[in-house]
Amino acid sequence: MPVITMSRQIGSGADRVAEQLCSDLGLVAFDKRLMLRVASETGFSDNEIVDYSEDQYKLRTFFDALFRRSRTVAEVSSWTGGRAGGYERETRVLDEARAIDLIRSTAVAACERGNVLIIGRGGQAILEDKPGVFHVRVVAPYEYRVQRLCAEREMTTTQARRMISERDRAMAEYLRTFHQVDIDDATLYHIVVNTGLMGVNRSAALIRSQVEAMFPKEAEAGSQ
Repeated sequence: MPVITMSRQIGSGADRVAEQLCSDLGLVAFDKRLMLRVASETGFSDNEIVDYSEDQYKLRTFFDALFRRSRTVAEVSSWTGGRAGGYERETRVLDEARAIDLIRSTAVAACERGNVLIIGRGGQAILEDKPGVFHVRVVAPYEYRVQRLCAEREMTTTQARRMISERDRAMAEYLRTFHQVDIDDATLYHIVVNTGLMGVNRSAALIRSQVEAMFPKEAEAGSQ
């Protein structure tokens, strides 16, 4: 069954492209629910799973970058046996390094299961050398993205431009910091599609046709 990783620009309509591909090819989107399911099969504790994607990532400050600080992502709690025979709540801090390790491990496990579409989260780097994986990048012209964000999120033009600037930088920094790759490096992807020129539906159809051409048996099995 096919596995697709999708890198995308905010405002490009990539989420709709992904939804169409999941419907057409019978794929499951890699999200917190799938991570929890995979975690239960691979021995991870449910309370350790934090979906730390580039959507949650905030740009590093000068001192974070200078001192290579791994920032706190979440605090996870669990009940453990206490010294007096009862139970005590133990709270641990989950930092960026641990969160990325968990995403990497669950992404690889999900890939081995097959039939999954991984949006963002460094999938193109984590699964770079895995067979049977198709890597996609979805882009669009700047003004197209501005207009789309304004329509979908009821933003002003100024707000949309600010969001695009911040998220583009954050996504690039996330890939560079945790996976040592350039998000715009075209050699990471089998195909780069421009929804501004092709539209969402034709972009999804093009990606599907290329996946089916490269992995005909897997795509056929996944769509049944």
